[in-house]
Amino acid sequence: MGSLPGKLRSRVLSVICPTPEEIRDQRAAIDTLRQALELRADNIGQSYSFIEAQGSTGKKQTQLAGISDIDLFVGLRVQDFQDIFMKDPKERHKHVGKVLDSLVDDWFIPAVQTLEATNVQKTYSQHPYLSLTLMGLDVDILSCFDISAEAIANDGPITAVDRTVHHSNFVAENLTPEKREDVRLLKSFVRACHAYGDDCAIGRMGFTGYSLELLVLDSDSFADAIRRIARLRVEPLDPKGRSVEKLRSIPSFRDDYILIIDPTDHGRNVASSFDERAVRWVQHKARQVEEYLERGILEENAEILIEEAISEEPLPESVRNHALSFEFLSDATVHYTVQRDKLYRLARRISSQLEREETGEVRFGRSLAEVYFEGTRFALGIFVQRASVSEDYVRQGPPVEMKDAAERFIQTHPGAFEDAGRLWAEVTRKWTDAGMLAKYIIRHHSIKGLTLVSEKTAVSRKALRALYEYVLHVEKDFTTEE
Repeated sequence: MGSLPGKLRSRVLSVICPTPEEIRDQRAAIDTLRQALELRADNIGQSYSFIEAQGSTGKKQTQLAGISDIDLFVGLRVQDFQDIFMKDPKERHKHVGKVLDSLVDDWFIPAVQTLEATNVQKTYSQHPYLSLTLMGLDVDILSCFDISAEAIANDGPITAVDRTVHHSNFVAENLTPEKREDVRLLKSFVRACHAYGDDCAIGRMGFTGYSLELLVLDSDSFADAIRRIARLRVEPLDPKGRSVEKLRSIPSFRDDYILIIDPTDHGRNVASSFDERAVRWVQHKARQVEEYLERGILEENAEILIEEAISEEPLPESVRNHALSFEFLSDATVHYTVQRDKLYRLARRISSQLEREETGEVRFGRSLAEVYFEGTRFALGIFVQRASVSEDYVRQGPPVEMKDAAERFIQTHPGAFEDAGRLWAEVTRKWTDAGMLAKYIIRHHSIKGLTLVSEKTAVSRKALRALYEYVLHVEKDFTTEE
């Protein structure tokens, strides 16, 4: 496979790399927030280990143009909370939550109130943190515990973000200027697939920035990193060089679709949360990039490397009558990832009930669902094999030789008949319209903070286009029937 042509590389990098002004503004916002937090800590006697920006806009400097979220981490000293860490895990989690909540109230919020910050909001994921906008940049201020990588590998983290500092350090220490460019190219490619991180359009979770940084660090070039992505199912990334069979023999890795082992903790798969659908789609597109490189036509198809908005075009007639969409408005009181996860669970429930009757017979046939969101708007898109079905269907009963079961079936269905040694009965359906059943399920399984709305926006159209343009490519067993 050929390498990325120099002209194309320069052209793409000129589009996706942040400008010096962007980086300057990010650093100014970080410095302003750090100083405000340090001043407030001095005033209230609050101890801490560090206040540092992590992630792509922090130490790693792998951010893309126009994507300037800042994650400012406040490191807490473990020795200040020894009484909490002596408790059992359930009690410890509860007390840690209370501590972090009080830090937001007593430290973070008063600190940012001295600044010209807007959209200041306490936000909850696994633990509370503070979200705000400063100098036009979205910022999250998060607490973590200053724990060594060795302690995390042996005993696990205290909060979900305790590993982040070690990830940032590892990447920052190993990136060369050329590899930093390769990271940006790979991130741009995955964003062009709309399969990046926790706001991807295909599956619940896509490739994270850290996973892509590790792929670049373990590859000879951008083209090699693309090849690695396409072959991750059979060629895992592992600092210890273990085979896929060896890794699959480890219980915690057994059910993970792909394996990217954390170099700071060899017992952790960075890709454990990645959705199979998202991975398969990115691998499909990676093979396209490989083909374009081999044929020398990537320059003419450079759009595969640069993110564009999902189309809002109407669906083709062939699938339009098989498409359902439902839109929700969030009140922003619950973290968006929590609402996303609950919508995915609801989508699975709807798909299951659309596909089969309660008695196991086929109802509307194969169903595909996807969740897409922008800001406070969430959409659930669904493709169903048959949009409507007849009022009656034939229900399968027990074999006639199972006399007790057969007798009960006949009592329930007086018109039962025998065929090929088994009882059958014609039954009237409760639901003949897929959309009506889906709406019924949604109304009877409400999600906190989300309200079903009648007005549909571009978010619903994009959810359906994501199903049509992306999901159908990796869910090839889906067909439509009139």
